[in-house]
Amino acid sequence: MQSETIPVYAPEAGGRDLRLDFMRGFVMLFVICVHLEYLSFINVFMWERLGFFSSAEGFVALSGVVLGMVYRQKLATDGFAACARRVWRRAFQLYRVNVFVIASILLLGLLPWPDTRVLTHWQPVAGGQGYALFPPAGTPWWSVLRQCLLLQVGPHQFQVMGLYVIVLLGAPAVLLALHRGWWRGVLLCSVLAYLANLQFGLRLDTLKSEYAFPALSWQLLFYGGMVAGYHHRQVFGYLAGDAGRGLVRIAALLTVVFALAALGNPGRAFWPWPLPYEYGTAAFHRFYDTWLAKEHLAPLRLLNNLCFYLCFFVLLSRRWSICNRLLGWLLVPIGQASLYVFIWHIYLVLVVSNTPVPALQNIWLNTLMHLGGIALIGWMVRSRFLFTVVPR
Repeated sequence: MQSETIPVYAPEAGGRDLRLDFMRGFVMLFVICVHLEYLSFINVFMWERLGFFSSAEGFVALSGVVLGMVYRQKLATDGFAACARRVWRRAFQLYRVNVFVIASILLLGLLPWPDTRVLTHWQPVAGGQGYALFPPAGTPWWSVLRQCLLLQVGPHQFQVMGLYVIVLLGAPAVLLALHRGWWRGVLLCSVLAYLANLQFGLRLDTLKSEYAFPALSWQLLFYGGMVAGYHHRQVFGYLAGDAGRGLVRIAALLTVVFALAALGNPGRAFWPWPLPYEYGTAAFHRFYDTWLAKEHLAPLRLLNNLCFYLCFFVLLSRRWSICNRLLGWLLVPIGQASLYVFIWHIYLVLVVSNTPVPALQNIWLNTLMHLGGIALIGWMVRSRFLFTVVPR
């Protein structure tokens, strides 16, 4: 008996893959809600209660997938030199965006309003010792300038952009290797660098992004994504078709297991209600720091992310018409303008923090605030607000 044929999303020839735009849009909404660090009925599920994953992993991996897809064709038509120049121009553009965001926050901090502390300092949501992310008052201007240009300061909500600059600098070499058919070598080198960093905890230079997103660890998501994107016809076809059913079932099972495990997190910062089961705090943190920590992309966290986003992609592939009708109108345009959204959300965080809403600590008002932020960003994208000025 033949197995039932699974209906699969079929992108138009030469067009964008809207599944990836949908997923990037989801990641961007995740970013907005998580960085508006106030308890609501939306972000209560986003702080590692449905699994040990965050928006950052999806943002980095999907960026690699898209780059691999786009530049496979460009390599064939334009050649390696032209592609390398384009990728490095993009890296320099993101570097300039980094410097602009840092400088704009420094200048806003000189004014009597707004209060920029939400961006210039990092404070753990659950309480505890925080620290400054920008130079203290009285620092000589030339030292401030040097730190800005070297990306040694900056808001923690934007630090992943520093990582993005680094991995883009190495992307042309990966593209050349993929063009020559050396994808196994790319994956081997990427995995070895990741494993070495798990052991030795190396950081590149003094970039602020290296403390939250050490490049030798996080490059695995980006360059692994590039390999998948470069060979997207084979990879996507396998995952979304009959042949990938066994792998998808295993990934779905593991995703459920991780979600159930995450629900026992003893932290109360974003889940103040009683739980049916809960781990001991000390034992949980010991296990978490070894196997699930975000900073060095611990092994079980990497597995949880792989399983979750794989299942997400397959769901979109097999139920595209339903997903697109429900949320595509919002997520696809946002995903197509992800850099634009990521830049603007920094200033949204700043504005919201200077309203009375956060001090009220009201979950209903916070939910309205999150929904309002999403609606505002969605309107800005659809109306193409300052599209000619802000990079996308």
